Amino acid sequence: PGARTWRGAMTLEEIERQETALDETLEVEEEEYALPAMKIGLDEWCFHNSMLLGKMTLMDVVAKAAELKLDGVGFDYFMMKREMRKNPEEMRDRLRESGLELVFGFGLPFSLPEVIFQAMEKMKNEMFDLAHEFGADIVRVYGGLIIPNMFHKPFHLVTDREAEIKEVSRRLKLFTRDASLEGLTVALENHSDYTMREMLQIVHSVDSERFRVTLDTGNALFLGEDPVLTAERLAPYAAYTHIKDLKRSGPMVLGSPLGQGEIDIPKIVEILRDRMYDGLFSIECNLPPWQVEREESAVNESVEFLRGLESEARERED
Repeated sequence: PGARTWRGAMTLEEIERQETALDETLEVEEEEYALPAMKIGLDEWCFHNSMLLGKMTLMDVVAKAAELKLDGVGFDYFMMKREMRKNPEEMRDRLRESGLELVFGFGLPFSLPEVIFQAMEKMKNEMFDLAHEFGADIVRVYGGLIIPNMFHKPFHLVTDREAEIKEVSRRLKLFTRDASLEGLTVALENHSDYTMREMLQIVHSVDSERFRVTLDTGNALFLGEDPVLTAERLAPYAAYTHIKDLKRSGPMVLGSPLGQGEIDIPKIVEILRDRMYDGLFSIECNLPPWQVEREESAVNESVEFLRGLESEARERED
């Protein structure tokens, strides 16, 4: 009820006109606003190597976020074991006791072949139920089918980009309609699959207040785009973030603690704050497998780095 009629993918010219109008709307003259408090979160992927080796569980990730007195955590439905999905009370109670805001991932590539996509999308109702159980308001999703490859860049399996974007937009529009009926906002990540212009094309094609963006600060680097420019263009639509730093090591591009790589994290954080972004700044360190023993220290250093940026911003505000 009340859903808008599907219009198909917008042209890049239409997107640019809407972007210009948005920039003009956001220009505020001679008026000051207090910065929203920075809410720091922890994404499960910071400990993906430890979890893969059985050294940590999702409960341990949540416990780490609570130990660091963070504001939130992000993890994926597909990373939950079946037992936890069927008996979510322990996770629900831990999140509530810790006062942690959850952004719930639904890591289903929306570009999968139709038969596979339809089979997996049937899980969305259980995911919606769990989102409510855990008190989540945002569901993070992504579009392209990505194969990780640390020796060059993630490989996006696609044959026809234009056709894929059109189909992903159509599927996301339907998914967002269902999520909105559940009171949920859908946030599409720039997952090293789509350029910033393609992301904007999808945003404007879905055309819903309940459809936003998960801004990953590092993934633009894999597409040869400027992470700062990507942040400038996507920040107005951001409902969630993955604050990620990357650095080159020979032919490889590797994750690093925040502030120790090549991404201008302070500038991107400033852009988000200037746009009055009030969602989680969720740390995603993404270290390579051979640095599994450094995952915890990388998180600690990254939290300290973000808190330092927050302190500096408050000092300038005063």
